Amino acid sequence: MQQILLGVGAKKKAYLDDVFSNYLYRGDGSSTKTITNGIDLAGEGGLTWIKHRDATQDHILVDTVRGATKKLHTNKDSGQATDSSSLKAFNSTGFLVGSHNEVNQSSNDFVSWSFRKSKGFFDCVTYTGNGSNRTISHDLGSVPGFYIIKRIDSTSNSDWVCFHKDFWGPDYYAVVNSTAAMVSETDMSNNTKPTSSTFSLGSNSKVNVSGGTFICYLFAGGPSPAA
Repeated sequence: MQQILLGVGAKKKAYLDDVFSNYLYRGDGSSTKTITNGIDLAGEGGLTWIKHRDATQDHILVDTVRGATKKLHTNKDSGQATDSSSLKAFNSTGFLVGSHNEVNQSSNDFVSWSFRKSKGFFDCVTYTGNGSNRTISHDLGSVPGFYIIKRIDSTSNSDWVCFHKDFWGPDYYAVVNSTAAMVSETDMSNNTKPTSSTFSLGSNSKVNVSGGTFICYLFAGGPSPAA
């Protein structure tokens, strides 16, 4: 199995199975259903993404930074919603879902992807926009290969903005909830590439409107810390 580095200068390594799970399950419609995928989300933190496989339900994203019951939909530009019948709790071996059809419809199939926070693999951070050029600290421990930013306090017109190391420049981005092509705006990332400890923001309202609350999911892909 693949190994990834847990920390800068650390000698201990973890198998990919310790920090990532692609888990299929069958819904039963019960008020609580435990999903055991072996990922310690309660203790280490992270993100779970769930999608109904048999019906046209929304994608559901819940992370430990915002907290269980706080869901986002990658197929929509809406803000965060609170729902105690969707993903209800995180635990040391996975997570707990409620009776909502989008996560637990009886006799229907679901897929979940869980990403545990770990250096050299995944991190998630929140921040409040200020409308000015700035940097935001992260704890990924390596240069992000891909990261997504979403405003969570807006009820509409708040796209999922994503950046990738192989885009044509740091101000180029794509939108997850759109079929539009990649575009560039000069005030998006202040024309500055992310580092192993920060990513940069310009004044663009999509990522840094003053007073707005944002979540950023960071995935490794650049040079990892030295072993």
